[in-house]
Amino acid sequence: MRRPRLHVPTVVGRLRADRALLLLVGVVVAVTSALGAAVAPLAGQAADRAVVGAVRDAGDRGAVRASLPDSYDVPTDDDGGDAASAAGQVRQDAQLVRDVLPPELDAVLRPGVATVTTTPLQLLDGGPGRYLQLAFVSSVDDGPSLRWTAGREPGAERGPRPGTVRVALSGAAAQALDLEVGEVVPARDERGRDVTVRVVGTFEAADTDDPAWQVAPLALAPTLGAADGSTRTAATALVPPAALGDLEGALPGDALSRRVVFVPEPDRLTWRGSAALERTVVALQSGATGAADGTTWDTVLDTVLRDARSEVASARGQAQVLLTGLLTAASLVLVLAGRLLVRRRTGPLTTARERGAALPDLALELLVESAAVAAAGALVGVASVRLLAGAAGWVWSLPVVAVATAAPPLLGVALAGATTRRDRAPANRTARRSRARAAGGLRALVEVVVGATAVLAWVALRQRGVVGKDGTGGDATAASAAVWVSVAAALLLLRVLPAALAALLAATRRLAGAVPLFVAARLSSTPGRALPTVAVVVAVSQLVLGVSLVVTLHHGQAAGARVAVGGDVRFDARPDPAVARLASQVASSPGVRAAAAARVEDGVRVSGSDGSALVRLVAVSPADLARVREASGLPGGDLDRLAGDRLAGDGDGDDDDRVPALLLGGTAGLRRVPSLDWEGVRVPLEVVGDAPDPGAGSDAVLVVDATSLARAGVAAAPDTVWASGTGAAAAVSEAARQAGASGAVVTYAGELARRRDAPLPSAMTDLGVASCVVLQLLALLAVALAAASDAPERRSSVGRLRALGLPRRDLTRVLAGDLVAPVTVASAVGALVGAVCAHLALGSFALERLTSTRQPPAAVVPWWTVGSVVLLVCGAGLLAVAESRRVRGTPLARLLRS
Repeated sequence: MRRPRLHVPTVVGRLRADRALLLLVGVVVAVTSALGAAVAPLAGQAADRAVVGAVRDAGDRGAVRASLPDSYDVPTDDDGGDAASAAGQVRQDAQLVRDVLPPELDAVLRPGVATVTTTPLQLLDGGPGRYLQLAFVSSVDDGPSLRWTAGREPGAERGPRPGTVRVALSGAAAQALDLEVGEVVPARDERGRDVTVRVVGTFEAADTDDPAWQVAPLALAPTLGAADGSTRTAATALVPPAALGDLEGALPGDALSRRVVFVPEPDRLTWRGSAALERTVVALQSGATGAADGTTWDTVLDTVLRDARSEVASARGQAQVLLTGLLTAASLVLVLAGRLLVRRRTGPLTTARERGAALPDLALELLVESAAVAAAGALVGVASVRLLAGAAGWVWSLPVVAVATAAPPLLGVALAGATTRRDRAPANRTARRSRARAAGGLRALVEVVVGATAVLAWVALRQRGVVGKDGTGGDATAASAAVWVSVAAALLLLRVLPAALAALLAATRRLAGAVPLFVAARLSSTPGRALPTVAVVVAVSQLVLGVSLVVTLHHGQAAGARVAVGGDVRFDARPDPAVARLASQVASSPGVRAAAAARVEDGVRVSGSDGSALVRLVAVSPADLARVREASGLPGGDLDRLAGDRLAGDGDGDDDDRVPALLLGGTAGLRRVPSLDWEGVRVPLEVVGDAPDPGAGSDAVLVVDATSLARAGVAAAPDTVWASGTGAAAAVSEAARQAGASGAVVTYAGELARRRDAPLPSAMTDLGVASCVVLQLLALLAVALAAASDAPERRSSVGRLRALGLPRRDLTRVLAGDLVAPVTVASAVGALVGAVCAHLALGSFALERLTSTRQPPAAVVPWWTVGSVVLLVCGAGLLAVAESRRVRGTPLARLLRS
């Protein structure tokens, strides 16, 4: 078999002759390749930032805590020195625990903070309700760093008598407990063991961001609450290193908890390493690593990493949907460009074939030409991304390069082969019908295959969603569902068009004007419009789907931000009865529609008939909260039922001791005979409805009436203020300033900006906007290429009408109808298909992971997506005007001769 021969001068001549069209092909390949190449590095960077942000936002929840066994005895060092002292031994233990950590986990953790703590000790000098925890805290640099405001750190001398522990308090803790320097206070633990506490000094933190304060938060911020009708104040006192021996001598070993806390360094984490790190953390907690005998490990770092990876997986799946639609539309446009290129070369290709040129030789020449153009375009696109982003992917560029390389040779060889093919159209009518039936059967087979594939892909999307099972990528079958549905809709449109055009032609024959008849005749007799129709339908439908995805994401973020804030403004402070007065002042301020004070506490245990769970407790006035949520446009759940049950329960009855409550989430068992365990009090509950969603937090939310809870013996001092109104932010800030309350003011606008600036949502928005712009350009290019491909035949047909005396205005109308009508129908069908896919498919895109909401946001298809259809119709109209001028500029004599 003879090897194909490459005639280089012929290839160079064709490149020169069609350089404009080839340049257009190269630009399409370059733009599409650049967008695909930018996804991998930018998605990787966004994923890394998302993991880092999730661990940073988790705070001390992501800390890894090692608890030494209760039977631990302090060993001694024969050589003496610091290691033999109690504080030195604790530091040594921290290093020993650090040494047994798995290397991949050790690499992302900061140096450990060793702690020796007691249970809360009740102070016996001033009545009930004052609790003080004693804690020795030591970090790698002997921190935390303190500034002494009164007294001083005791030296190493043995001052106090046995059973007395020297401690230091922060200014806030000393004020909350009403203690002064030099005061000696008796205390007792929960088992009745007595210890004496001597206050030797007060301090303030030199660096409040020191990780050491995360393990002892009550040292700087004491809490104030109420239980059984009395106030409860809790704080933590620091035990200086020199006094740690006193603490260990005053209380037995089982009264002390020895822990080493390792806080993660977020900047050291990466998305690619998060999966292995998650497995390591799980193995560490289960004891599979054999880290240390008797040491238990506790952390939710694995859960934080798992949630971050799920967000990354959902974003990657959504990006795959956008890229699949973009690459499909670009491939169809490149096939249209290849068809136009081949039609322009019909004469040279048929002449070469008739003169004996072999098909392999022609295929090789066309392949070399198209491969050079496609490779150059891909190289320019990928290199540009590499230069701008520092890295570039190449996987998403391969489909476009393959189509741009293969389309011209295949179409050119098919055209050249048809020139010398011997199977001419048979003269026998039966044979012609048989051939038509075979072609129709092949077409029907293609339609059935496409329809079945669309159904299977849609089922995969509904069942599995766009998130891959491994959490590292999307599901290719599910991601292509919208594309397959668009192609199937285009084929259905092509199936019904002939019958519709036949009916249109029959109707126009009865009209008085000639233009509708000419347009209908042109549309009915023009072949080869299947590919442009499919290209326009796919491009427009994917554009509408992409726009809907971005808009739905933004609407979901807005709704999630509103729910997270709980109104227009949220004020977070320490529990204090003064917060209720602050809320009343805010409610009466100008521009404030409503305000409510509440106690919001995470990690509160609620027990039910078949187990218990940790919930987010919200103790609030139902009426106040209902007004705030109504003014903010938020659903109130069954708050009205909670208020009504509270009022109805004032009488006598067996259930009067049960506090009405609203519950959101959790298991069904929590609703059966529930009880609340908080502040040392067990409160029986009666679930009377569903709670409103107060924002991201625990999986379950429990809302109770603060007044009813106080009657049950737990007076929850509020720590949160929700307010609604245009002047709420200024009113809350001013009220907090006047009251001298320290806290964080969270506004709806700030929370929304934070969510939209988050790595994954912002990356998805950028990709969605970029892909929609490119899809619009591809749709316009498809219209232009289709018009240029049919231009010679159209010009000849309209030229005959001009030669027959059709007026110029009617010529323009005929051209407009011939060009605009197909574009209008195809783009309208594409927009309709895109809107239907958006409403039915966006719920399977896991958008709730990016909006941080409990439920997927409702699909939003903006009305202005019809602008894409209008733009395509206007583009087709401009082409019709240009074609009309060209026809009118042709001399009539030339038209008559042709």
